[in-house]
Amino acid sequence: MTSQEHHNLVDALVKAFIAEGFSIETADSGTYTRPSAIGRHEPDIVARTSNGLIIIGEAKTADDFYSEKSKGQFIDFSSRVMSSGVLQGQPVPFHIIVKKDVATDLRSVLQSLGLGNKIGSVITIWTL
Repeated sequence: MTSQEHHNLVDALVKAFIAEGFSIETADSGTYTRPSAIGRHEPDIVARTSNGLIIIGEAKTADDFYSEKSKGQFIDFSSRVMSSGVLQGQPVPFHIIVKKDVATDLRSVLQSLGLGNKIGSVITIWTL
């Protein structure tokens, strides 16, 4: 069961992705088809850049950062690489959207998982 806050975050990230010029392939939003699992987890959004690079998007509410599922998603989604084509081996960007007042908490969780060095490169944090 997802909350209204989660839906709002997903919708905001979909709009941001479209504004960035990404095409939305699947999303847990509006009329889009819900994403399938990538590895062990289903992301909230799967988008693609104009050159074909996959982008994974995930919306997180403050009460969900610390769950084992979320920690697994953070580790798995930030470690994906393109598996074929001219982009084979290139890291898949992972975008996380949160409410502005909890962005520091998200950064702390990512640091605790050993992912701090990926923030700003593979991991992009959006706030609403």
